[in-house]
Amino acid sequence: MATHPGVLIAYDKDHHVIGTLEYLVQYDTDEAQTPLGLVRFDIHEENGGEATDIWSHDGAKGSKVWPEYLGARAHDFRVELEGPAGGKRIAALVHKASGHRRERAAIESAIADRIAKANGGPADIRDLVGGPTNALHLDDKGRTAKRPQRPKLPLTAVRGS
Repeated sequence: MATHPGVLIAYDKDHHVIGTLEYLVQYDTDEAQTPLGLVRFDIHEENGGEATDIWSHDGAKGSKVWPEYLGARAHDFRVELEGPAGGKRIAALVHKASGHRRERAAIESAIADRIAKANGGPADIRDLVGGPTNALHLDDKGRTAKRPQRPKLPLTAVRGS
C-alpha cells in the first residue's frame, strides 16, 4: 500500500543510478493552467503504470519509484530489482563504494510502524525518507547520518544609519 509519493530513480544498463525526479506538479488543461497537485509516483506504479509514462532520462534503461529522497547522493548507488518482467520494482539500493544496502522492506516497515503509532493522526516520516527539498543526509558509505550542526555564532545587530 502506498504511504508517500517517493522519488523516481532512473538507472542505466548496469543498474547505476543516473537521475532522480523528486516531484512533479500536474496542471489542469484549462486556460489558466491551474495546478492540481503533486503526482503520486507510488500510486501510479502500484496501479501498473510505468515511470516512462511520467518522464524519460537520457541513457536510462529503466526508472522506478524509491521511498527515500537522497538528492545528489543517489548517484552513489546502483539498484537491485525484484519481481516479474513488467512488474519489477527497486528492492534495494547498494552503495557502489561500500556495498551498504538500503533495503526497501526495512524502510517501508519503519514507515508503516510510524503511521500505526500515530493512531490515525499525522505521522512525521521526514527523518525516515527526507523530502523533495530536504534529502536525507548520508555519510560516505551511504548510511543515513545526522546532519552536521551549524555553528552557533554570536550575532550583533547592525542598525541602519
